[in-house]
Amino acid sequence: MNSFEGYVGIQIWDGQLVNDVVFSLLFALLTLFALVYHSNYRLFSKMIRDVFYIKERLSLFETVGGNEFVFRSFMIFQSLFLSTLAIFVVGHIYQLFDFSDIRSNLLLIGVIFLCVVLYYYFRQFFYALIGFVFTDPAKSKFWKANYCAITSFWGLLLYIPVFWLVFIGKYIGIPLVLFAVLYLLYRFWLIYKSIRIFHIRNMGYIYIFLYLCGQEILPILFIYKGMVYLYNVIEKSAIWH
Repeated sequence: MNSFEGYVGIQIWDGQLVNDVVFSLLFALLTLFALVYHSNYRLFSKMIRDVFYIKERLSLFETVGGNEFVFRSFMIFQSLFLSTLAIFVVGHIYQLFDFSDIRSNLLLIGVIFLCVVLYYYFRQFFYALIGFVFTDPAKSKFWKANYCAITSFWGLLLYIPVFWLVFIGKYIGIPLVLFAVLYLLYRFWLIYKSIRIFHIRNMGYIYIFLYLCGQEILPILFIYKGMVYLYNVIEKSAIWH
């Protein structure tokens, strides 16, 4: 006797789990951003102006209220996390990462985020080292504040390609090109601001030369090697299988 199985529902397509995970993380990130913005909206407005502000002053976020440490830390975290989600979604679209359970996907996102954070602080270490050797503390502090503002603003713009990848899912070349263009503009604007800050002293030209070699070329080679190593580990490891 054949038993009646009832309505079995609609089969979930392959990318549904990934979309659900990324959507949940994006929703949580946007919620945190709304809370941070609500408490520090004057710092946010100041940050936007300081992205394009050239004249040197003592502090990037001076006398505007709010929790400066929380605001700046979250904005940097937002930039790095959105970069992580973009890498994860692109890897899934091109079937570099194809896992069928939430644990494996969250673990992979965590590993990618760790790599991005290490890359970021690797650059920060060289910034601090070069700034300590070739600049005075006040000049280095002012440059670092500009770097934070530009990186935070770049992170806001990353919502555009990430939203495209998650919610549209078509014409993948467009968000990829947009992501690359935004990154190039971000790096060129940092170079421009660095030149404007350090061009007065002759030693500043040495700083710019070291910046271009040590910060724009060498780290890209390291992150490329790191991503290749990560891919090989994922392919061979039993953790994701």
